[in-house]
Amino acid sequence: MAADEPQRKSPGERPTIHDVARLANVSPATVSKVLRGLGAVKAESVARIHAAVRELGFRVDPLAANLRRSRRSIIGLVVPDFRNPFFGSMVASFERLAEGSGYRLVAVSSAENIEREASQIEALLDWRVAGLLVVPTEGRPAAETSILDQKVATVLLDRVPDETVFDKVNVNNAEASAGVVRELVAKGHRHILVAIASLERTNMRDRLAGIMAAASEAGIEETVEVVVCGPDVTTATEAIAARFDKGRLPSAAFALFGPATMAILREVERRGLVVPTDLSVVGFDDVEWMQVTHPPIAAVIQPIDQIAQAAWQQMMGRLAEPSDPPKSLIVQCQLDFRGSIATLQR
Repeated sequence: MAADEPQRKSPGERPTIHDVARLANVSPATVSKVLRGLGAVKAESVARIHAAVRELGFRVDPLAANLRRSRRSIIGLVVPDFRNPFFGSMVASFERLAEGSGYRLVAVSSAENIEREASQIEALLDWRVAGLLVVPTEGRPAAETSILDQKVATVLLDRVPDETVFDKVNVNNAEASAGVVRELVAKGHRHILVAIASLERTNMRDRLAGIMAAASEAGIEETVEVVVCGPDVTTATEAIAARFDKGRLPSAAFALFGPATMAILREVERRGLVVPTDLSVVGFDDVEWMQVTHPPIAAVIQPIDQIAQAAWQQMMGRLAEPSDPPKSLIVQCQLDFRGSIATLQR
């Protein structure tokens, strides 16, 4: 091995700035300047440094020096979409809890993309966060191996797998959704459209399971119609419009996520229909505008502050006792049956 060639690291061992410097045949100070965009460095040296960074898989560790001197004080939060009011409110709740506990919150979005989720988690791990709060794109968190290797306290929320080594906080998805169907059936509805984001998401599957259980009790499982809508308002609007084009609308629609509620109401308005005369509507998740429409939209309310509080308590407990077995908490939803549900004539 040449004297200036860096020693190869064993699996799991991080390359250092000194390794980059040796491979690029420059000083560590020069590498630092280039990576921080400071100072005048010859173009050929810059090229060698970037090539060495790529070859070694080197990643900048922005907090390493500080963390050697003090305790970790950052909690990372990964949510699917900042534009979704549910997740926006969740970020605000965790921010208040972090400030009250002496921690800083760093919130990032996966944009409903599992590769981006992995990248965001890896970046937070590079910051040596004390813990991670993750709403997974799918059931298991991306970069799970890295989280476990670095033994970072982690709490999963909302879209949680049935089996996991991490702490988790969820709501009573199946029970709450079954309660909606029972209310619709009690008001005479037999044909119900269910708008779901994806059957890959555990929370969606749980909600659908509750719906079908209640429908089976009422003997209407054959007239529950499921429309898979995709992750956002645009895809949901396309899916709902395609269903409405087929004609013979159901008497009620139950949107299992916020964007689908918006999509259904947009399509109702576009076609000159009236809620609840032509279509009763219920949404899973509640936002302020649903309370002030005419009529106000019935909703399954996930108590975001309670969810965040439960997850934060789990995080603090995990940081205090890292070896404790994983815990699972269920937060109860509230059902608010507002004026968007009609009573049908029997």
